[in-house]
Amino acid sequence: MLHKTLARLSSAADLLRPRTFFRTLARVDELVDATRELSRAIEALRIRTEQLATIERLNGEQEEDLRRLDRRLDRERIGAHVRAAVRAAPLHDDPFPHIVVDTWLPPEAYRLLVDALPPSILFADREVSRQQLKVPFGFGPAYSRRVWRFMAEAIVGGALGEALHEKFRDPLRDYVRTFFEPFLDEGDERLNPSDGRILLRRAGYVIRPHRDPKWAFITGLVYLPREGDDDAYGTQLYRVRDDAEAENDKPLYIDEQRCELVTSVPFRPNTLLVFLNSTGAHGASIPPDAPPTFERYLYQFRLGPDSAGVRRMLSQMTPDRRALWGGGKGGHVAEY
Repeated sequence: MLHKTLARLSSAADLLRPRTFFRTLARVDELVDATRELSRAIEALRIRTEQLATIERLNGEQEEDLRRLDRRLDRERIGAHVRAAVRAAPLHDDPFPHIVVDTWLPPEAYRLLVDALPPSILFADREVSRQQLKVPFGFGPAYSRRVWRFMAEAIVGGALGEALHEKFRDPLRDYVRTFFEPFLDEGDERLNPSDGRILLRRAGYVIRPHRDPKWAFITGLVYLPREGDDDAYGTQLYRVRDDAEAENDKPLYIDEQRCELVTSVPFRPNTLLVFLNSTGAHGASIPPDAPPTFERYLYQFRLGPDSAGVRRMLSQMTPDRRALWGGGKGGHVAEY
């Protein structure tokens, strides 16, 4: 009995030795890390399983709707409406050139776009503040993929892109010539759509006043409220005191103390906000006390030169100017 007691005391004393103690702590940390990693893997598997089940269910429910889509996705009719709506929208200069286009799509086409929003579970594998899907997307219900590919390629890459180029031609030329004089003299006038993505924003989302990456000359935001959504929590447009060019091609976040709110664009159905990404700032937020089920869907796209145009412009800039525009892009711009 005494022998066993002495053995237990000896083992306890051994645990208190610094080397043994810290070795034990290290093993505990490894176990905690492994448990955390396993929990993440289980959650990722749960999400993917639910995504696949949702896709399979919707593919069955929407089979007949999918067969009728070709008649509803009328490129010429929708394109003519988009061009007319953009032409009719006033071009505002304050705080920077922008337009707000009401009923930018035919009403039935807008309803089709909202009905084809991917289910929210497809956004769940990203952190809440950055939930988004690039468009076109290959993983999702066939109906959603078909409608949103049409949106990206036929509308943004066609009628809308052309109409916006015409609408912003003069302010765009004036802006680009502040850093690249030959612009529009050698075929640079073609703007290509890039970074098309559906954004899902929830309670507590905040993006501070900022400007988008420089090579995104024009930014577009399509508001996608669903039935019953109010028009709160749209986009705020700001003037910036002592405004200055960004020091690289990445997004420029600006101290809110330097920002003066000019207008807030309501989150209304079938509304398109487009602006020249030149000066000033824009931002958005949703209060953290909004209901946990609160959701806001938007579609964002950008227009700018393609990869070859970026490389050519960089090659013709002076070294000091190139330092402000070379940045992390390395002359590459995403394209549809």
